[in-house]
Amino acid sequence: MKRRANIRGFTLIELMVTVSLAAVLMVLAVPSMQEMLATQRVRGAASELLITAQETRSAALKFNRRAVARPVDASAGWKGGWNIYIDNNANATFESGTDTLVISHDALTGDAVVAKLSGGNSNDFFAYQGTGFLDPSISGSANATWEISSPGTSRRRCLVIERSGRARIHEPPYGSTCSGVSS
Repeated sequence: MKRRANIRGFTLIELMVTVSLAAVLMVLAVPSMQEMLATQRVRGAASELLITAQETRSAALKFNRRAVARPVDASAGWKGGWNIYIDNNANATFESGTDTLVISHDALTGDAVVAKLSGGNSNDFFAYQGTGFLDPSISGSANATWEISSPGTSRRRCLVIERSGRARIHEPPYGSTCSGVSS
């Protein structure tokens, strides 16, 4: 009489149950993971713009001249990359013959959307005077606010540049917009 060796392993039913549970967990986890990634892209874009505001102010103070941060391509906006330059002729347009390029930033990655919400006019760039104050042509006598958002999440970030030149990021409550953010 032959002895049957103990065979170790999983039955077909055990494997089917395990695969089914894994599929259910994936269906539940993927949407929240996509929203988390979109939220991270919004945070990253907001941080990039905050750093840009700080670099622009620093350049204005260093050269004691008007410094501008402006998208390279107006149709692509901030998503297409931007330049920080010393605007020697004060026309808010980069001209390689007269203006001094300080930094050129690459394009934003992901689907982040940057839109100016407040600040006197609809100029989608910011400028600092040589004193470090926000240029009045950008905000008038008020603070300027840009909203950074993404279609993949309800989270938003607000870049607020105060008249004094101080730039900061504000996070409105979940699902809210940056409207009314001024201080």
